[in-house]
Amino acid sequence: MEPLKSPEPEPGAGRPGPGVSPRPITDLSVRRLRGGRAWALAALRTTPVRVWTLSFLCVVAIAGLFAASAVTLDRARGSLSLLGDEAGPQAMATTELYLSLAGMDAGVADLLLMGTDEALQPQRDMAFDQYKDNREKAGDALLEAALLAESKTPDEATPEVEASASATPEAEESGGEVTRAEAGADEAANDDDENVGAENEDGTSQEHNIRAVLDRMGAYERLVGEALRLNEMAGAAPGEVDPEALAAYRQATRVMHEELLPKAFNLGLESSAIVRVDHEEGQTSMLLGQVWVGAGGIVALVLLVGLQIYLRARFRRLLNIPLLIASAGTILLTVGVVWTLGSGSEQQRIAKEEGLEEVMALARAGAVSMDMQADQSRYLIDVERADNHQQVYLERSQQVLFRPADTLEDYYKRIGEVAEAFPEPPEKLEELEEDSGALGYLGRGEEELRLSAEQEDGMSRVLDAYVDFQVEDREMREAMRDRDLEKAIEIRLGVIGPKERPGETDPEKGAFSIYTKALDGLIAEYREERFEAAIARGKARVAPWVWGLPAGSAVLLALVVAGVRPRLAEYR
Repeated sequence: MEPLKSPEPEPGAGRPGPGVSPRPITDLSVRRLRGGRAWALAALRTTPVRVWTLSFLCVVAIAGLFAASAVTLDRARGSLSLLGDEAGPQAMATTELYLSLAGMDAGVADLLLMGTDEALQPQRDMAFDQYKDNREKAGDALLEAALLAESKTPDEATPEVEASASATPEAEESGGEVTRAEAGADEAANDDDENVGAENEDGTSQEHNIRAVLDRMGAYERLVGEALRLNEMAGAAPGEVDPEALAAYRQATRVMHEELLPKAFNLGLESSAIVRVDHEEGQTSMLLGQVWVGAGGIVALVLLVGLQIYLRARFRRLLNIPLLIASAGTILLTVGVVWTLGSGSEQQRIAKEEGLEEVMALARAGAVSMDMQADQSRYLIDVERADNHQQVYLERSQQVLFRPADTLEDYYKRIGEVAEAFPEPPEKLEELEEDSGALGYLGRGEEELRLSAEQEDGMSRVLDAYVDFQVEDREMREAMRDRDLEKAIEIRLGVIGPKERPGETDPEKGAFSIYTKALDGLIAEYREERFEAAIARGKARVAPWVWGLPAGSAVLLALVVAGVRPRLAEYR
């Protein structure tokens, strides 16, 4: 009998047919999958894997601490450099531009006031030199502002500014070929403004103002050259300006005060706004940096301590010296970076609020004071508009140092009280419900002054000199009321001062000269001791981290390796 045989499988048997689902996973597959997971979980429970995992997390945390510190320190360094090397100098340059423009107009008014009298030739030479110096300074300030603002490339900026700075020296000395028509000059001014607006339609407002100043400087200098030429041709006596020359100067000073000075002032406001925005961004960046670095340091410290506790429990070691040093190093690194960021933020605040802002306020005081001196000359040469020039003088005086006063006589008295009370605020005026003290560029209201002894002495000298300048102004106006033009001119030109009356011609002893020198000295002191010193301190505290941070982070990583390597070697 033949043995039974299994039936032959049909072709295609054992394969799922069309539309039939594959065979379900067998119990063996499930067991294999579960076995893999169990092996992985079992591996995680082993000491070497746990040590490796904790060590890896410590390395990642230290790397994160390094990254957070590097980014925030770099931002702090950039913020200090931006304020100290770009935004701050640009703001100072725009203020210097305003001062130089005001000085140009004051020099022209003095030249017209002195006329062609040979006895005043030394003063005329000095006034003309002042005009040329201020013109050069204005050109330099425009160039610096243009370059720092990056409104155009140096190759494009330099020729325009230099051309403006040296537009008409020969025209002033020789008289030049200039035609004067006030209506035509007004039309040219309007055309120039339209051209400037068209050129800068897509540009920044700073570029617009810089180009506008460049364009209008030429128109101003043409009118000035004509006024000086006409006055020279007329052989005008001191204080008796030729009518046509006076008309040309009125047009020139209108260009200066309605176009050039407002645009220069706008440049200063824009620069101040840029400084403020950059400062706020820098402060926010450093504050957030302190938070991120502090958080990163805490995470790294917790992981290092956790690793050390695990090794102590598992290997029965009382201390792991490398990890202990790494933990202490993490604390030092974190605290050091956080302190540096805080210190850098404080130094930036000092540089901006106690340095740059004070420098700009004092510089603006000097610029407005320069225009006040020009108002004195205009008061003497333009008798028809003398009352208007006197009122403008009072308004500018209150910009420099404000005290409630409706007339110059009241103002003379009340600013003397400020100088006498300094450094304390002046006594409150009984007739006013609210007296906020002395305000303006030289005043601080009721705010507490934080001045060093040297700065307090410097401000006291400035206030005393400013009061002397106003005393001199009062005596000049009294001489005019007495119809003593010669004495008024002598007082204005510094031939005689407010305290001593030597009767010798020496403009260097004039009250205004003493005042401006005291003001310049105080500005230099604030710039050097508050602004530049604070920026230098901030940079000095951030600088060591350029190499200290990567070196410190590398040491921490090496200590982690040194702490876990001997323990892992026990499992080889």
